[in-house]
Amino acid sequence: MPPRPAELEAGRSLGEHGILFVGSKGSILGEGWSRSPRIIPETKMRAYHKPPKSLPRVEGHHRDWLNACKGKGSASTHFEYSGPLSEFVLMGNVAIRSGKKLEFDWKNMKVTNEADANKFVKPNYREGRTI
Repeated sequence: MPPRPAELEAGRSLGEHGILFVGSKGSILGEGWSRSPRIIPETKMRAYHKPPKSLPRVEGHHRDWLNACKGKGSASTHFEYSGPLSEFVLMGNVAIRSGKKLEFDWKNMKVTNEADANKFVKPNYREGRTI
């Protein structure tokens, strides 16, 4: 468990499966799977004004995918969006496994400052094996 944030009210817990985002202007606490994110303390949450909705809403990720398969628009998390996002998140795993701060060339898919970390980016295949 992370240390208890100073701004978290007495009697309120971090939750068993919660997520805590700590920023320079405050913190956000969410339940498991990022449900119900709330600015802490609650007084800051009540003072927050949500911006107007600007992105189309979906009926759930399964329905969104099925609708795209049926030609009813494109999926909201298509590969042009989700591919780079997945690469970005997985790069965090490479940094953790290498134990170092890494610089990455996204175009060439290579770590530029720690050559040894590249073994976590693309595996070495046995002779005669390829992708």
